[in-house]
Amino acid sequence: MGWGRVIGSGCVGMLCLIPMAWISFSFLDLTGSVTGGLITNLNDAIASIGGLLGMGAVGDLLSFVASAFLGLILILLFPIHWCIFYRPDDVLLLISVILPWILCCTVTSAIFSHSPRGGIHTSLAIGIGYLIPAMVIYLLIPLIPGGFGSIIAGVVDGAVMGLTDLPYLLAVFTAILEGCLVGAVFGGFIGSLKYKGTGQPKAKKSKGKVEEEDEPSLDSSELCPNCKAKLIPGNEFCTNCGSAIKAK
Repeated sequence: MGWGRVIGSGCVGMLCLIPMAWISFSFLDLTGSVTGGLITNLNDAIASIGGLLGMGAVGDLLSFVASAFLGLILILLFPIHWCIFYRPDDVLLLISVILPWILCCTVTSAIFSHSPRGGIHTSLAIGIGYLIPAMVIYLLIPLIPGGFGSIIAGVVDGAVMGLTDLPYLLAVFTAILEGCLVGAVFGGFIGSLKYKGTGQPKAKKSKGKVEEEDEPSLDSSELCPNCKAKLIPGNEFCTNCGSAIKAK
C-alpha cells in the first residue's frame, strides 16, 4: 500500500469518523457519560433546535453537524485509559468512546486496504491526520494579538484539566493515539480478510517446449536403417519392415 494511498485513505477516514462520532453523541449520550451525568440529554436538545426554529431540513442538517462535531471533540479529548481508570464500572462510557474509532477504521480499511499492514497504516493515518491540526491549532492560539490568545489557551487548558486531569496537549495526544491503535486492530483484521498474498505463480512452459522436453531422445543405433522404426534389443529383424539387422 503506497504512501499516497495511505494518505488518501486517512483523509477519507477522518471524514468517516465524524458521522461515527454522531452515533455515540446521539444514541449513547456521550456528553452525559463523560460529564458523569452533569450534562444530560444535550443530544436531544440540539436535535430539537431545528424544529423549534422552523428551519425544516436545513435545521436538521445543522443539528446533525453540531452533534457530530461535539461528539468528535469529546472523542478527541477523552483518552480510553481515562475511562478505564476513572469510570471502571461505566461500560457505556467506554463503548461510546471506543465505538467511533472501531467503526471508522473498520469501514475505511474495508474500502482501501488489501492486507493487514494496509489496515494498520490506514488506521494510524486517521489518528495522525487528527493529531496534527489539533496540536497545531492549540500552539497557534497564544499568537492571537492583544493577550487574548494566552487567555483562551489558559481557559482551554483549565477546562480540559478539570475534565480529564490532563493538560490539553497530553489529553489530545493520548486520546487520539489510543483510539487509532484500537481501531488499527480491527483495521488490520479487515485487511487480513482481503489479503490474497504476494507470491507470484510460477511461469508455465509452452506446450511445444514441454513436448520436446518430455519426448526421450533416441540414439541412431536404436533405429531401423530401413524404416527408422524403434528396434527391440536382441531382435535380428525389424518388427516393422522385417529388414535384417546387422549385428554391431
